[in-house]
Amino acid sequence: MVKIRLQRTGKRNRPHYRLIVTDSRNPRDGAVLEVLGHYDPLKKEFAVKLERVDEWLKKGAQLTPRAKSLVKLARKAQIESSAETETVEATTL
Repeated sequence: MVKIRLQRTGKRNRPHYRLIVTDSRNPRDGAVLEVLGHYDPLKKEFAVKLERVDEWLKKGAQLTPRAKSLVKLARKAQIESSAETETVEATTL
């Protein structure tokens, strides 16, 4: 089974995570099929390739609970940024 989950990178006490696609039998830091984004919990920064996530979900990949919440936040941020852009465009016209 293919899973979308987080892979820990970074130094001790300085965690940094990658959002990856991998076989569920691989270890956390094992082989990766594709890197879909990253997450820095200390700076509260993240980036997710939502189009690629959607493609993997259509192929049958499953999200882990933490990856699911990160994708949900990314979708929310995308909606808010597009709403702000529309507001700015509307006020300039």
